[in-house]
Amino acid sequence: MIEVMKAFVKESPLNWSDVLQGPYYDEPIIQFASADDPLFEEYKSIIGPGHATPKELIERSFGSGTYNGGSVISIVLPIHESIRKANRQQKERASREWALLRTFGDEYFLKAARIHLTDYIINLGRLAAAPLDADWYGITSTDTGPISNWSERHVAYAAGLGTFSLNDGFISEKGIAIRLLSVVTDLQLPSDPRSAATHTGNCLLCSKGNCGVCITRCPVQAISKNGHDKIACMKFVYGQGSREWAAQSGGEATSGAGCGLCQTKVPCESRNPMRNAK
Repeated sequence: MIEVMKAFVKESPLNWSDVLQGPYYDEPIIQFASADDPLFEEYKSIIGPGHATPKELIERSFGSGTYNGGSVISIVLPIHESIRKANRQQKERASREWALLRTFGDEYFLKAARIHLTDYIINLGRLAAAPLDADWYGITSTDTGPISNWSERHVAYAAGLGTFSLNDGFISEKGIAIRLLSVVTDLQLPSDPRSAATHTGNCLLCSKGNCGVCITRCPVQAISKNGHDKIACMKFVYGQGSREWAAQSGGEATSGAGCGLCQTKVPCESRNPMRNAK
């Protein structure tokens, strides 16, 4: 399973940019959570009652009574150095390289990777479904910002891949400049432990009180020591200016250009900063 996805990331032509002359993503980290982990039920209180459990996902995909346990596969895809390097130089908006990542990495490659993994498992004669490709998947607007009914970050936390950060990103062992994907299956895979002391354990500011670089990197002041203004962030990341810059950069306007400034030129960009924290 792990080697299959590593090979796909390495070999897929969709993970290559002729414009950038390099890949969008580096070798992934892949871990597993039990589909019966009680944390998934807790997410209905933490995130919202509409957040699906693995059991609900399987039965929505394959019918009532088809769930007999299983696993959730969560994958961290580190963003390639050349894209991160370009974005480090930015102060007001995403780099051209990051804008291309939003369209061709995030929209095209991530979907292809989810399909590849689900098809691989189904060809083994087992059940598999990717929540983000389900017809019921959606994002709801609330007074505090958008909420999805399947959070890749919360799934990655359940699989022990890292923790949340001040800016609501996810800090893995390969840092915060990453993308995430997940697939639910009836395969019984060995669960990985959660080793972080708290759900923000990898964030220097939350754990040690001695960072906050992401606050200074945000071009719309959507991050403060009190947390992350999701609405201000969303308006900037998916607003008209972002869509125009995406198109000008060679991407698709509907994808937006993203931002990623708070994920680059920060101590957690490509590593877990708590590994060497004093």
